[in-house]
Amino acid sequence: MRGHPKSETRLGSRFRVILVQPEREGNIGSIARAMKNFGLTDLFMVSPRTPIGHEAYRYATHGKEILENAKIVKTLAGALKGVKHVVGTTAIASTSTRNLLRTAIDPEQLASRLTETGGSAALLFGRESSGLTNTELQQCDLIVTIPASEDYGTLNIATAASIVFYELFKVSSSGRSFRLEPSEQSVERLASIFSELAGVGDLPAHRKRLADRAFRNVLAKSLISRREVSLIMGVLRRVRDKTRSEGKERTTPKQY
Repeated sequence: MRGHPKSETRLGSRFRVILVQPEREGNIGSIARAMKNFGLTDLFMVSPRTPIGHEAYRYATHGKEILENAKIVKTLAGALKGVKHVVGTTAIASTSTRNLLRTAIDPEQLASRLTETGGSAALLFGRESSGLTNTELQQCDLIVTIPASEDYGTLNIATAASIVFYELFKVSSSGRSFRLEPSEQSVERLASIFSELAGVGDLPAHRKRLADRAFRNVLAKSLISRREVSLIMGVLRRVRDKTRSEGKERTTPKQY
């Protein structure tokens, strides 16, 4: 079956696939093959724990050029350089609403939430043996997990990657545009104002960190528009300014 050239071009120019300390050549090659299947071209590997040799190329088949052009870096920060949005993957999704770090969506939901303006996005896959660490997940804007049987819910990393790639390809080939809104700068400003207001409430430090994370999760997972960000920011700014003004009135001695 033939793919859709325009879809492949759009996927290849927007998404970067990052493997964090991959451990098996066969999986690396299989992921390169799946990337070729679904029009992805940009592969980064962070400190691979295996050399990229004959086995990887054998599994890659027609995706060999993806391995040939793959970039190997020492740190995750190096792999994320120039990327605007980060999507992490995990087999261990939270079963509690209290675990904000591992609150995840599925690949179909991920694809439906991607829209056209914005920057490039990284698809982050962790180690075969242990996945991504909490520190690495903390750097992600969205967390994706693939629903599977309770008897054995952990997928092979190449299989998981193929499912994620397919869902992105499906949206792209349907003619819908990819966009990632709002802009990073506007989200950061909004999150900063929220954090400032949360600080006024004298919350314990750990509760404030959770609240900040929850608000960022809401922004990352929503289909919020620039206009909506602007309106919400306007309201929060007015609340902030009024709170500051009232605080000054309480602390300023009255003149008689």
